Amino acid sequence: MIVTSFLSTVLVLALWLPARGNVPYILFAALYGFSTGAFVSLAPALVAQISDVREIGVRTGAMFGAISVAALVGNPIGGTLVSNEGGDYLHLQIFCGIMMLGGSMVFVASRWSLAGFKLD
Repeated sequence: MIVTSFLSTVLVLALWLPARGNVPYILFAALYGFSTGAFVSLAPALVAQISDVREIGVRTGAMFGAISVAALVGNPIGGTLVSNEGGDYLHLQIFCGIMMLGGSMVFVASRWSLAGFKLD
């Protein structure tokens, strides 16, 4: 999860941000879809891995509840950033990259808190 979230961050900041023309956008869409698909599919499995069987449903619901707040608030913020710039996506791209970097750092902190940095 840490690797794919950092990959998504790098794709936003290093490929989408400086992209000009169709080829970089198509490449970004394909690679970003691959890297964020792992987030959607791995998150419930990771919650189940650290939870007791009786708590999996509650913890998965809490995780998706927290994610729903970000999804609810992020879209209006993104729309405002784009409309304030007259249709330019630069500030939205920067906002997206910074938020993804922050989320990736939360994954690292969670890993460190629960298991340290050993590879099992």
